[in-house]
Amino acid sequence: MIKNVYELVDILIKNPVIAALRNGDMVARVLESDVKVVFMLFGSIGELERQCEKLYNAGKVFFLHVDLIDGLRPDPVGVRYIASTIKPTGIITTKGACVRMAHDTGLFAIQRVFMLDSSALRSGVQNVVSCRPDLVEILPGASAKVLSIAKQQFTLPMIAGGLINTKEDVYSALGAGVIAISTSCEALWCMDK
Repeated sequence: MIKNVYELVDILIKNPVIAALRNGDMVARVLESDVKVVFMLFGSIGELERQCEKLYNAGKVFFLHVDLIDGLRPDPVGVRYIASTIKPTGIITTKGACVRMAHDTGLFAIQRVFMLDSSALRSGVQNVVSCRPDLVEILPGASAKVLSIAKQQFTLPMIAGGLINTKEDVYSALGAGVIAISTSCEALWCMDK
């Protein structure tokens, strides 16, 4: 069990490639991999507990994207259910209210910010300041320029996600100051650290 955000950040720095899972087949493959940290970006209430139990039993540090789970509302009851039954390390969300709910249940919270333009950046910064997530995930993560701009605006540790498909993308993102990257590109899951 991870006790605090410093311990979580240390794990991410030591394991900077996060497996972003988009379907059940990817769950089976990540269980066979050395990947330590996993983002669940899919699922339905009927199958989620079974899939996440496998990740938990395999010692994976995993986060559940609560906005993308079919049949589960990211409201106080849903987040309490996730914390007590699914038992992820934390959640991923674009919603500030979910960040607060996660903290109320003892879960870590990663807030996703889509950097589409300067207006989205301002809105994202305001949201992060008011909600106080533990980490921020910046999308798209394949743009070093976007990540550099984000680094100037966010004081929290950042993860880059979205469109990261090559080793060069990974190195570029890490070089721009993020502590980890998330990718569904399975070829990158086995990168040497």
